[in-house]
Amino acid sequence: MNWNIIYEHLIIKLREILHTAWGWLLVLFGFLVDFFAGYKMAIAGVIVVVVLDAVWGIWAAVKRGKYARSELARDTISKIAAYGSAILITIMIEQIIQWDSIFITSLIAAVICATELWSISGNILIVNPNAYFFKLLRPVLKGEIARKLGIEEDKVDEALDGEKQNGKESKKSDE
Repeated sequence: MNWNIIYEHLIIKLREILHTAWGWLLVLFGFLVDFFAGYKMAIAGVIVVVVLDAVWGIWAAVKRGKYARSELARDTISKIAAYGSAILITIMIEQIIQWDSIFITSLIAAVICATELWSISGNILIVNPNAYFFKLLRPVLKGEIARKLGIEEDKVDEALDGEKQNGKESKKSDE
């Protein structure tokens, strides 16, 4: 388990997220939900988004004709362990100092959820470049999509639009 890679990806995505208004709204919304819902929701939310990221990652890999490797399962388990550790440590600290607020835990859970939702959004656009809501986020998700596809950012539109056209052409030739 390489914890540095997990935290490095978290920092990279967080930097991208906080450079956009959409990202700030995502973190704020996640924080409010976690803050008012409590510890259980914060932990459940993190687990759900990590699992959803794995599911969408597999789907995106299959769509590109690549196999979903066992590395993905290891990464998912590692993420749950790393993120879970961060949340549990903050919960323990808040309990030890007898702080009645779950502010720090909610903030950490919101940041983790936002980074995973960012990744999920990139995978959704790889699977379906015309997904209505996510198409609005496409310009700000170019870096995420480029990393997932292993291409340069300026080639993202060409790659996604090329897949759309190839899909249409293959449908026409099937008829």
